[in-house]
Amino acid sequence: MLKNLLLLFASTSLLLACQSSKKDQNVLTAETGAWLMKMRLDEAVLPFNFHLEEKSGDYLIRITNADEEILITEVNAFKDSIQFDMPVYESAFFLKVHNADSMSGKWVNYYKSDDYQIAVRAKRTDQARFGEMSNRKDSTPLLFSKYAVVFSPGQENSYQAIGLFEAEGETVKGTFATETGDYRYLEGRLVNDSLFLSTFDGSHAFYFAAKVKDSTLKGVFVSGIHHRELWEGINDPTFKLSNPDSLTSLVDSAEVNFELPNSEGQKVSLGDSVFENKVKIIQIMGSWCPNCLDESRYFNALHKKYSDSGLAIIGVAFERTRSENRALQNLSRLVAKENLHYPLLLGGYNRDHHPRKVFPMIDRIISYPTSLFLDKANKVRKIHTGFYGPGTGSYYKEYKAETELFIESLLRED
Repeated sequence: MLKNLLLLFASTSLLLACQSSKKDQNVLTAETGAWLMKMRLDEAVLPFNFHLEEKSGDYLIRITNADEEILITEVNAFKDSIQFDMPVYESAFFLKVHNADSMSGKWVNYYKSDDYQIAVRAKRTDQARFGEMSNRKDSTPLLFSKYAVVFSPGQENSYQAIGLFEAEGETVKGTFATETGDYRYLEGRLVNDSLFLSTFDGSHAFYFAAKVKDSTLKGVFVSGIHHRELWEGINDPTFKLSNPDSLTSLVDSAEVNFELPNSEGQKVSLGDSVFENKVKIIQIMGSWCPNCLDESRYFNALHKKYSDSGLAIIGVAFERTRSENRALQNLSRLVAKENLHYPLLLGGYNRDHHPRKVFPMIDRIISYPTSLFLDKANKVRKIHTGFYGPGTGSYYKEYKAETELFIESLLRED
């Protein structure tokens, strides 16, 4: 009897030890709290801030860019490593925990390729991005709120933009609005005679630097490890870009029509009865596109406001994957993460599937997103190229007001 009790005690102790060991293995040694991540680009170091949090044994991460917060809830955390996918875009981090306040590893952007990797290093700190740079001057340079900007000046591929900035002391936030969209939420700092800005959203890793002199800016823009270009700006409160409604046109009067699979693989046609006699917005987009995400969030609000009055919104996605199945998975993930109430259809799953194969009646697609506004008779009444998102401030507000007035006018038509 005693022998059996001893065996039972030994077995129970071993089981508890195994359970304790397994539990200990899942306890992350990295400290929770504020962290600063640095991405090693070819000729620059891109910083961004994030918070590592723990709730009931599960970990989550909050990445911040100015007024944007990206919440990542599916974090695989172990004693000496962290791995997590970005919540919408097809990219992931693989990090090794060196000690409580230090991690390093890589970010992989699968939209580019499995080999598109950027080395990263993170440290536990409350320091803001670019905060380690010392400011040797007593005063910061004057940064104006609006600049006329040229990217790749003097080159055949040059293009114009509006630099929009808000400075509070040394801290800066803002964006660049181009004719095809914007560079989303940029955050940074004025240091001595220079401006530094960055953003990371899971799809794009943008770094900007410029010398500030009187009313001018002159600097460099680096995107990931694949793109670099110069840019210049001059303060000009009156500068305007081309009207986004004038950049894409109809080449014939053919009626818009298609039959494409939705995010669940079911075929949807514009001729379906659910769209009959309704005002429609056809959103040409991709799940890989941050500007498209901003527009999808706004269109979701439009759907909620006007669907009962006769508005239908249909997203047609052109993905950058290797298979139709993977593309449909990406669309399903986007619909679920953003709780979209309008359908996303798959127009193509790789770069070979050009939007004009689905929309031959328009002359070109120069930007994702591009949106077609159709009246109740399926006639195209307006084509809007690009999207000025919430990072553009007043431009975003103006676009929303103009769009809603236009939708209301179409809804009133017989």
